[in-house]
Amino acid sequence: MAFPKTTDRGVALFKTVLELLKEKPEGLRPQEIYKEIASRVLLDDSDNEVMSGSGLPRWRVRLHFQSVAGTKAALLNKTDGLWSLTEEGQKAADLSVDELKKLLRSRYRDWKWGQGRPKAPHETEESAVEDAPAPIASLLFADAKERARAEIDEHLDRLEWDEFQGLVAALLEAMGYTTRFNAPPGPDRGTDILAYVDPLGARTPHIRVQVKHRNQAASREEIAALRGIIRGDREIGVFVSSGGFTKDAKREAGNGAVHIDLIDLDRFLELWLQHYERIPQKAKAKLRLEPVYFLAPES
Repeated sequence: MAFPKTTDRGVALFKTVLELLKEKPEGLRPQEIYKEIASRVLLDDSDNEVMSGSGLPRWRVRLHFQSVAGTKAALLNKTDGLWSLTEEGQKAADLSVDELKKLLRSRYRDWKWGQGRPKAPHETEESAVEDAPAPIASLLFADAKERARAEIDEHLDRLEWDEFQGLVAALLEAMGYTTRFNAPPGPDRGTDILAYVDPLGARTPHIRVQVKHRNQAASREEIAALRGIIRGDREIGVFVSSGGFTKDAKREAGNGAVHIDLIDLDRFLELWLQHYERIPQKAKAKLRLEPVYFLAPES
């Protein structure tokens, strides 16, 4: 795929991101997006020129700037580990480059002026976006976070299923629960971990946990299967999926009287860090994390 040599090249790259994510409604990791773009788009020497200040190729700088505008325009959701589209982003993927550029300008302008930033004399929709300073600080910050998260994801991807299940059990213990059952490899009949709020299991609710460790998102049918074995009078369900959840799975979890909590990789890591000091040392050795603090750039 070739793009025109215009100032719209960054918008065209962002349109490619929207198209990729429309194909993958559960979202993609940033590094996966960059690899797909490199394989789908004809990037020339100008695109691949390393920019001073950031150390990144020109196309990555352009894409970062437009992706920031896309989040402000409510087209794109970003977490540390995943990019996904909003409902409006799904529709925007079908726009032409010119139409998308106009939408980004308008939405970014509305966001910028809605932040209480005064409108400069003669400022237009175009200048509200294009006169913004080069986002080097925000680019470096985002790139550092993405690289760190990619390293964590790759490490977890290398773990076997039972190793990841062991991390989930260790997290529950750090959160104050007692894990009385941890399924061995093989058929588990829908239950990987049973956790109690007290050592004897006398108090309720008990927690029935299903763990899936894979790239594929957990489906609605899998959530429904967990719901089918939960004893509603004394148990709640927790489904942990390192591959995330489909939209139908999320809707299924919210249906019915039986409570099922969904934990994707983002939330698992958030909880792991929150309870890190209480994680048993044997499990901590499988996933050692250390916080590093940056001075965050202005939004």
